[in-house]
Amino acid sequence: MSIRQYYQKTAYVSLNGSILSAGLLTMILSLSLLFSWNIPLFLVAVPFLFLVFLHYNRYILYKNKSEESAEAFHRYDDKHLLEQNNLLIAFAPAPAVRILFFTPDGMLAGELRELHTRNYRWFIPYFVDKRIKKQIGIYDSKGNLQGRLKQEHNRFKMLNAQNDIIGIFFPKKKNKGIIGSSVINGGVKLKIEKFSGLIHDLKIVREDGKTTARLQKGWMPLEWTSFFKEANTPVLSFDYTMGQEERLAVFAALASFYMYYDH
Repeated sequence: MSIRQYYQKTAYVSLNGSILSAGLLTMILSLSLLFSWNIPLFLVAVPFLFLVFLHYNRYILYKNKSEESAEAFHRYDDKHLLEQNNLLIAFAPAPAVRILFFTPDGMLAGELRELHTRNYRWFIPYFVDKRIKKQIGIYDSKGNLQGRLKQEHNRFKMLNAQNDIIGIFFPKKKNKGIIGSSVINGGVKLKIEKFSGLIHDLKIVREDGKTTARLQKGWMPLEWTSFFKEANTPVLSFDYTMGQEERLAVFAALASFYMYYDH
């Protein structure tokens, strides 16, 4: 999949949402007339009309992005997902979390999503769903599992493709500056810092103070913009010296940070 195809799919999901909202409103109005229900039609109609407009506006927005985005082709397919030093992030609807990773050439590099989901979870609020312990997979563009995150009480176990535990990630939601930390086999410790007031901007720092990875929004080289038509697309950048274990810790931080972002 390319970023252009992602824009197309997002557009048509939004169009379906607009049609569904209009259909539900039509059904309610028809039933109220058929059975002479005495309901405040204006108050009933306004939320549905708002949803129709919201979804249709999103459809137009992403349809235009798909038409403006250049046709993508692989330039970085010689690299493993955990070897890419620059990844651009997009989000897809999911009961808890689904993050798509694209290379700067506009092609899908991989994704982060739950290993197993149940359909009923689409309909329950996040404060109920958050009680369900999750297992999250990190996949390459061909669907091969590259790592796994197993949620436990106040932590994520990080496992590699061979199912060996390589470290632990600890979310820290109460601390505004540091939102998490990780301990990797071999004694490497990382902390995840959030920039004050910025939703998407994070940096991953080693014990010696060196920044090894950074998530930034609003920064993108000009040559990437022929594919990516959202100027605020989050960009994840890794230091080339980072090993796969440290990179898995970064993915664990993203899973925790973006949980229920597009529920």
